Amino acid sequence: MITISHKIELKPNNKQKTHFRKAFGCARLAYNWGLSEWQRRYKEGEKVDAYGLKKSFNAIKKEQYPFVLEVTKYATQQPFINLGKAFKKFFDDLKKGSVSYPQFKKKKDNEGSFYIGGDQVKFSYTNLNSKAFKSMMHNENQKRQYLKIPNLGYVKMTECVRFNGSVNGVVISQQGDKYFASFSVQVTEDEYKRTHPHAGTHKNECKAGVDLGIKSALILSDGISVDNPKPLKKNIRKIKRLSRQLDKRTHARTKQERLSGVKKSQNYKKLSVQLSNTQRKVANIRRDFLQKVTTILTTHYSQIALEGLNVKGMVRNHRLAQSVSDVAFGELCRQIEYKASLNGVSITKADRFYPSSKTCSVCGNVKLELKLSDRTYRCDKCGAVLDRDYNASLNLLGLISDYKIGIDCPEFTPEDLTALLSCFERNGIATSKVETGRQHKL
Repeated sequence: MITISHKIELKPNNKQKTHFRKAFGCARLAYNWGLSEWQRRYKEGEKVDAYGLKKSFNAIKKEQYPFVLEVTKYATQQPFINLGKAFKKFFDDLKKGSVSYPQFKKKKDNEGSFYIGGDQVKFSYTNLNSKAFKSMMHNENQKRQYLKIPNLGYVKMTECVRFNGSVNGVVISQQGDKYFASFSVQVTEDEYKRTHPHAGTHKNECKAGVDLGIKSALILSDGISVDNPKPLKKNIRKIKRLSRQLDKRTHARTKQERLSGVKKSQNYKKLSVQLSNTQRKVANIRRDFLQKVTTILTTHYSQIALEGLNVKGMVRNHRLAQSVSDVAFGELCRQIEYKASLNGVSITKADRFYPSSKTCSVCGNVKLELKLSDRTYRCDKCGAVLDRDYNASLNLLGLISDYKIGIDCPEFTPEDLTALLSCFERNGIATSKVETGRQHKL
């Protein structure tokens, strides 16, 4: 069995939006109550666990917080499970030398989420609360699927769930002025292959070395350069402008102003929605690019070699932090690895200190001095002249066991190259050919 995620936009009415905001608040209340109680018990020397906190909250919620009974029971149960996972991560990170202590959740106008268990998830192809849609059942093309929310009713979805399987749970979330339902669906391998027709089909056992960059997100050892969409760079001016305008609107800037009752103006709320929508647009462009390019790679290659990057260290450089975050190196590698495991692709990851850019892919000579501004690699020993990133991708390809440095071309036929390029073009991903080839000095 394979667990996959399926995110669908919802179209709630005003009453349903109010119920969602109430559920968001109940989930936030349960999490913050659990974190506060965890800290109190820990200081008193008691042994604390998430299950015990959930039992304590259930014992007092009817008397102290009766409004939580108006929403699904999972809205106040799942936060304790999430809190337990957060503390487990905190203790695991302490062993690695980093600190990630759980933080209290803040109330935000355009963000929030709550969980619904799989036993409460029900669907309908008509709105049972509306007579107008019952007459549309005879037309298959006009059917719409509705999701039943406990204690609320059926909410319209923009599309139907495309996978046949059991739903483990669903997370209802808000981003800006839009609402989404993220389903966790457990499917069989046959269903996964049906919905992913190209997964696991590697006719020629193609191999690739993948070098990550900022100008070009990916440089393949086949000489293909995948352009970086740079969504944040293209929208950063708008985000800064909206942020400056938002700060000038009436709102509580300090804790004293919040306690004195300073409320947010209507213009503040409108601008806040615009800013959230712009940030969601940036995230969606990046997410769409990552999902498409990682799927293409893991369905066209049987072996992939990646470089091990210290992303946290790269983000500490204030000159590169924004560009590194814009391309999302960590998420890109994570998606390649988990999709490779589903598609039967072998992943070879280079050591973090492997000099892929400084090593000549022709003779193996290591060039000690190579600046970041040097975009062309010139070997002092054999005189080879190559594009810096293309040279690094060839060295990464050399890490695969049956490929050796010095071989002119990897095993990639023109038919495979044409299919790969057409797949990039069909998905709207811009590519280019690496200009600097294997040129030797006379």
